[in-house]
Amino acid sequence: MNDSRLRTIGLAGALLAGCATNAGQAAQDAELHAMAPLKARYSDLVAGFDIRPPTTLIVSVDLQNYVEADDQEIAAMKRDALARWRAAWSAAHPHAHSVLHVRFIDFIGRKVGVETTKV
Repeated sequence: MNDSRLRTIGLAGALLAGCATNAGQAAQDAELHAMAPLKARYSDLVAGFDIRPPTTLIVSVDLQNYVEADDQEIAAMKRDALARWRAAWSAAHPHAHSVLHVRFIDFIGRKVGVETTKV
C-alpha cells in the first residue's frame, strides 16, 4: 500500500472513532438529562449523578439527610431512581438487554446502597 492510501484509511478510522465517541456521549447526556427530575424531586437527598458505562448509574446522596429521612422516603427515592435509570438506559440502547445497577454513595464515595434491575 502506498502512503497516501494508508493516511486515508487512518483518517477514516479516526473519524469513525470520533463519531462513536460523540454518539456515546450524546446517549450518556440524554440519560443524565432523564435523571434530572429525580434530583429536583428529592433535592434534599440527591446531590448528583454519574454514569459508569455501560450499565451503572452512581447517585450521590447527602448522607446527613439520607440518614435522617424516613424509610418510606428512602425506598420511594430508590424505586424512582431505578425506574428512571431503566427507562433512560432503554431509550438510549433500544433492543439491548442487560442488568442495570444504581449505586448510592455519600460525598466521599462510600457505598450507601445498591439496586439492580434487568432490562
